[in-house]
Amino acid sequence: MDEEFDDFDDIFGEEADEDDITLAQEALDRGDNTTALELAEEYLEDHPFDFDALNLCAVAAANLNDTGKALVIYQRALRLDPKNGALHHNYGVLLQRLGSNHEAINHFRRSIELQPDFPEAYINLGNSLDEEGKVEEALHCYDEALRRLPDASDAYYNRGFALNRLGRFAEAIESFDKALLINPQDAASHNGRGFALAGLEREAEALQAYNRAISRDATVANFYFNRAHTLQRQGQREEALRDLDAALKIDANFFDALIERGMLLLELGRFEEARKSLDAAHRADPDHPEPFFYRSVILERKGDIPGALVAIEESLKRDPDSDYALNNKGNLLLDLSRVEEALLCFETIIARNDQYALAHYNRACVYALRNDPEEAAGSLARAIALDPRFLEEARKDPDFDALRATPPLAALLLVPESDS
Repeated sequence: MDEEFDDFDDIFGEEADEDDITLAQEALDRGDNTTALELAEEYLEDHPFDFDALNLCAVAAANLNDTGKALVIYQRALRLDPKNGALHHNYGVLLQRLGSNHEAINHFRRSIELQPDFPEAYINLGNSLDEEGKVEEALHCYDEALRRLPDASDAYYNRGFALNRLGRFAEAIESFDKALLINPQDAASHNGRGFALAGLEREAEALQAYNRAISRDATVANFYFNRAHTLQRQGQREEALRDLDAALKIDANFFDALIERGMLLLELGRFEEARKSLDAAHRADPDHPEPFFYRSVILERKGDIPGALVAIEESLKRDPDSDYALNNKGNLLLDLSRVEEALLCFETIIARNDQYALAHYNRACVYALRNDPEEAAGSLARAIALDPRFLEEARKDPDFDALRATPPLAALLLVPESDS
C-alpha cells in the first residue's frame, strides 16, 4: 500500500511542480516579478536544468533590478544550452541595459543565427547598433524585423528614430506614421514625429505633434525639452522657458535642459538666473565644457572681461579642441589688448581647421590693429571666400578704419556704386 501511495505522491508532486511554473509565468505576465521569481526558484530546486524556468527566473530578476542574479542565471543557462536562441536574445537585452553593447550585439547575432525568424532579436540588434553609431546597419535590422512582423510598431518607431539621427526627416515621418497607425496612443512616436517635422522646419505641425505626445504621457522630460526648442524657434521664449522648467521638474539633473535654460535666460538678459542654471548644469556634469563657456559669455556681457577669460580657460581645460571656445578666448584677449596672445589663438584654430571663417576674420582684425595691410587683406579675403557675409561686416568694422585707404584693403572693401 505504501508503494501505491508513494506513486500517487510522485504524480501529484509533478502536477504541483507544473502548477508552480505555470503560476510563475502568469505572475511574470501580470508584472508581479517578486512572486514569479519566488515560484521559479522553488521549481528550480527540483528541476535545476529546466531552461524555461531558468529563463523565467532571469527575466524576473532583471525586472527587479537584481542584475547580478540575472547575469549568473543566464550564464548558467547558456552553458547548459548554448544553442537556445531565446536565451541569447534575453541575455543580450540585459547586457544592452547594462551598457555592454558590443557583447549584446554578439548575443543578438547568435540568437538570429539560431532563430532567423525572431523579429525581436532584429529590433534589439538594431537598437544596439544604433547606439554604437552604426545607423545604416541598424536600419537594415529594423527592415528585417518588419519583413517578419509587419505590425511591429516598435520597429517602425526605432526606424524613425534612427532616420532622425541621419537627418532623413521625411523618411522618419513615414516610419512614425506607420507606428502610429498600429498604436495611435504611442507618445514616443508622436514625439519622434515632432522632431522630424521640426527638422523640416514645419514648426506648427511639430508643435501639434509634441502636444499629442505630452497629452499622452506628461512624465517624459524630453518631450517638453523638444517642444521648448520649437517654441524658441517661433520666438515664444517665455513659453519655451516654461517647458524647460517642466522638463527640469521631472528630471532636475537634465543637463541639456539646464544648458538650454541658461542660454535662453542669457538671451533674455536675466543673467543671474542664467548663471544659476549653468551652475546646476556644472553640478550635473562637472567635466562638461559648456557651463563654463556660457558663464564666460555672461561675464563678458556684464563687462567683466578678466572673469570671462578665466571662465573660458576652464571650458578649454575640459575641451582643448573646441575652435569656438578658443576663438572666444582670442576675442577676450583682444579686448584686454593682449594682441599677440589673441593672434596665437586664431592661428592655432586655422592650423587645425582652415575652413573656420571667423578665425580668418579675427586674424585679419589683429593684423589691421598691427598696421599690416598685406596680412590683414590676405586673411580677410580668405574669410570672405569662406563666408561672403564677412565683406559687409568688414566694411563696418572699426578695426579696419586705419587701413581702409591702403591699396590691399581698398581693393577688397570697395563699395560698388549701386551700394553707395
